[in-house]
Amino acid sequence: MKRPIVFFLFLCLTTGIITAENVKLLTRPCEKDSILLRWGPTDKQAWDLGNQYGYVVERYTILRNGKQPEEPERKQLTAYPLKPAPIGEWEKYEEDRYVNIAAECIFGEVSIPAVSPTAIAKQYQLEQNRFSFALYAADQSIRTARLSGLYLADKTARPDEKYLYSVHIALPDSLPNDTAFTFTGLSEYQPLPKPLEFSGSWNDKKVDLSWNVLYLSHIYNSYIVEKSTDNKTYTPISDNAKVQVSDSGISPEYGYWTDSLPDNRTEWYYRIRGVSAFGETGPPSDSIVGHGRIPITIAPTVVNKEVINNKEVLLTWDYPEEMNEYISGFRIYRSAGPKGKKKRISEITQGDARTFSDKNPGLTNYYILSVFDSRTEKFTPAHTYAELVDSIPPAPPVNFAGSIDSTGVVSLAWAKNTEADIDGYRVYRSNNPDFEFMLISPELVTDTVFTDSVQLKTLTKNVYYRLRAVDLRQNQSDFGEILELKRPDIIPPVAPLIQSVTQQKNGIQITWYNSSSIDVAAHHIHRKEANDTVFQIVATIEKQANKPLEKQSSYTDNTIQPGETYIYYVTAEDDSGLISESSSPVQQKAPGQLAQQIVLKKEESLGATTLKWTIQSKKKVVRVLIYKAENDEPLKLYDNTTADSYTDNTTGFEKTFRYKIRAVYEDETSSELSNEVKVKL
Repeated sequence: MKRPIVFFLFLCLTTGIITAENVKLLTRPCEKDSILLRWGPTDKQAWDLGNQYGYVVERYTILRNGKQPEEPERKQLTAYPLKPAPIGEWEKYEEDRYVNIAAECIFGEVSIPAVSPTAIAKQYQLEQNRFSFALYAADQSIRTARLSGLYLADKTARPDEKYLYSVHIALPDSLPNDTAFTFTGLSEYQPLPKPLEFSGSWNDKKVDLSWNVLYLSHIYNSYIVEKSTDNKTYTPISDNAKVQVSDSGISPEYGYWTDSLPDNRTEWYYRIRGVSAFGETGPPSDSIVGHGRIPITIAPTVVNKEVINNKEVLLTWDYPEEMNEYISGFRIYRSAGPKGKKKRISEITQGDARTFSDKNPGLTNYYILSVFDSRTEKFTPAHTYAELVDSIPPAPPVNFAGSIDSTGVVSLAWAKNTEADIDGYRVYRSNNPDFEFMLISPELVTDTVFTDSVQLKTLTKNVYYRLRAVDLRQNQSDFGEILELKRPDIIPPVAPLIQSVTQQKNGIQITWYNSSSIDVAAHHIHRKEANDTVFQIVATIEKQANKPLEKQSSYTDNTIQPGETYIYYVTAEDDSGLISESSSPVQQKAPGQLAQQIVLKKEESLGATTLKWTIQSKKKVVRVLIYKAENDEPLKLYDNTTADSYTDNTTGFEKTFRYKIRAVYEDETSSELSNEVKVKL
């Protein structure tokens, strides 16, 4: 027996309640010394068999002091199967309507001659109704459940034990049978909870009540609705005050009840109590209070508007006096235009109010009124318009800013005026701040941004903008401050012209004619050795601030190597960073003899090229840089070495590689590039 008992215990612990095909079992531990059991058949056939043969209720002791007993303990809780009590027992409680219903269903005879399919269907339906009403009555009355053989109280349960209860119909062994199980103990007692989410909707001489039944559907199968006028003494709303929870197989989320009220003035308190399948009545829910309400069906009617001292608007409206006690008050909404968003500017919570004074109206005011209660708000169907006289122009716009991109698109932005009656802005433009500004926005700009476009290929470097604000009365502000924007420069300056390159005692002097462009900011002198491929800027001559550019400039390059040959050219840069074309290059040899000489040679072998060199210099060589290029590409730094030669294992097919070297000295200076050697593979 141990293994089946443990298996059933596992099922009960994981599912809570096990429902067999023909019997359903519920248990509830009581606060004191008993465990209540309620069961019922699941269909008409099982009901008939249960009434005929009765139900066997057994108990298995699964745990004692938290441990499983050495030997299974099985106990039959009744000496004989429980059947419906004899009719004489029922007659003692004939005042109980649920007892009468179940007795009629169990003992009553219904006979309809089955002479046609319709009569057969009617007979079947009557039998099904007897079954349904009998179980309904047992759910509503624990006395009825006991008389029906569907209830038992186990008063022999002990607090330190837990049990597996089983119920099955006492059928002969030859018939198939099912057993329902559930696992519980006295230690699992919990007080009944109060119902949740109880609320009411108050209407004309009635209240619609609702509460959550889904959350507690495993505990309560019906509810009692109670009411009071003082929140102290509550009585059921009627003799038949139970609200049955649906047993259609689809659990509703809410239960509902509508109660009629004698008038709309008396305040009523309502609460509900749940009733379990064991006949226990739970604690009351939280109370709700209210009174009947006449529904709002009409809106207030504005009968007068008055502008007082051009500063205040007084509204007067009509509304039925008899509705004063049923409404929460009135709300006033306002907008600057008939289609603008309405803003609530006041809520009056006196039902007898009939006037409102707007102390801060705008220049144009469109009003809508509403009457409201806790559930309804009714609006006037039309606007009420009132305006103030306005002759004061708005303030000039401020925080004006903008930019011009490389395509000539101008983006302008400014701060929004603080006046409530601003209608828009006008944008003006000029190429000279001292000339007249022309309107470039024929229509009012309602936003605080504007896009314009200007020509970039022009001698006028700057463009100027101004703004005006316009209100709803077309009053125009003064001009705001002038915004100066510089056009992007897309034209590079004119190239300079080298006049001469001559030897000097300490270097080479370059003289040139400056660029003729008026926006030149600097001239750059570029130089390279005659056998090098890359020019470098050796000097930048900047234009002196607030002084005109001289026609001619010169520069002496004293960073040269004696005896080396150099090539120079000059470029101009304007204040937008645009660089001119270069002047024609000019070559000049530095005075003196070379203080150093580097000779590069090559030795070719199959699959490799060995570079060898001789370096004549007074300085100590610490490293040699190897430069390499493929075909006509520019030379790039390829490798370095501290040895006296370098072997390159690069191979190729019909390619020409060019090499040069540069010596790096211990004072971190470096030599000019050597002669070039070529290797053709």
